Amino acid sequence: MKKHKLDIKQVIISGFALFAIFFGAGNLIIPPYLGLNSGQGWFLASLGFNLSDSFLILLGILAMSKRGADPRKFGEKIGTNFGIILNLICITLVGPLLSIPRTGATTFEVAIVPFIPDFNNVLFSLIFFILVYIITINGSKVIDRVGKYLTPILLIILVVLIIAGISAPSVNLATSQNNRLSDGFIEGYQTMDSLGPVFLTVVILEDFRNKGFRSDDELKKASIYAGIIAVLGLAIVYTGLSYLGAKSSSFVDPSISRTSLLLSLTKNYLGKMGQIALSLVVGFACITTAVGLLSAFASSFSKNLGYKFTYEFYVRLGVTIGFVLSILGVEKIMEISIPILLFIYPIVISLYLLNLIDKENMDPLIYKIVICAVALVSMADSLKVLHIDNFYTNMVGKLPLASYGFAFVFIFIISFILANIISKLKSY
Repeated sequence: MKKHKLDIKQVIISGFALFAIFFGAGNLIIPPYLGLNSGQGWFLASLGFNLSDSFLILLGILAMSKRGADPRKFGEKIGTNFGIILNLICITLVGPLLSIPRTGATTFEVAIVPFIPDFNNVLFSLIFFILVYIITINGSKVIDRVGKYLTPILLIILVVLIIAGISAPSVNLATSQNNRLSDGFIEGYQTMDSLGPVFLTVVILEDFRNKGFRSDDELKKASIYAGIIAVLGLAIVYTGLSYLGAKSSSFVDPSISRTSLLLSLTKNYLGKMGQIALSLVVGFACITTAVGLLSAFASSFSKNLGYKFTYEFYVRLGVTIGFVLSILGVEKIMEISIPILLFIYPIVISLYLLNLIDKENMDPLIYKIVICAVALVSMADSLKVLHIDNFYTNMVGKLPLASYGFAFVFIFIISFILANIISKLKSY
């Protein structure tokens, strides 16, 4: 088979395309808020955030690419349908349960409230999701074309904002108390970007194939090079926004909401026109994100459970759930998401690592032991957030790294070693 070299132009195009896929407008509201609450520890917090967002995106793409972006192969050593079930769980979380409602709530709080403060949020959500439904159900290509222009415009505004913020006079940052690295890592869960590779890698690999790459080796190289560019782009934006958030302590109230903080930063450094421009672009970008996620949700479910319901049914289901939950507002949606993400993220991260480590001869028993052990720990972390304290959660809380929120890392290492020993003994 003829080899195709990944030239610089293809690397850049693929890298920015990948950046655009994961760079959602909703992600903008998290890094500044993290920086504000981290004060002098903003860089460590930003590093933790990038590890659980940017770095894990790359890790996930590599793990899924190794399995040909097939969810069944990704989880087959745990169970025949485990990968499919995980795929549907991830697209439900990143779709109608958490991200899609957040796009509606973010648009309302960023693009409507600052200019029409008395506008009814229920009415706005209804209009927003009717529009999303019409575009999704008709499969309009208009939204794709609009999206191609929105991401560059949004990126330009952000670059100007970050440069303006860095150039502004320095201020005394608040002192840092907690472990900011782990705080940033956990906060990175809120973007839900790292769950994306489970169902988006198939789209990414198809794009690479259209560029002329066919063999597994070529696709792997394309994924690595493009992934590095995307990760660097995300890291730069997130780090810059975190720093601006830390500096904002001189002109905002510490109790400010995430969306209000983003608007305050923009108005402070770019003026009223900058705020208006950002609000409009974020609003349209949220619509494109909602349409893309809703379409992915409906496609995944109709494909895997097609014998039950149609694509149109799942579009209606997804848009209804999104509408109802969006009324809660950004802060409440993010509050609800914490225990769910604390449970699912360690399981997905562990599966990424196991698939990357596996040289095709790893005993399925190792997968099962490690994932079960990690799930038990992540369940305890989830229960703690819900203020459920008992013997089980207290025992998990005493594990090494538990105070930093990384008990699952310790358990992954220990259970992996023990599972390998058990596997060797079993073979004898």
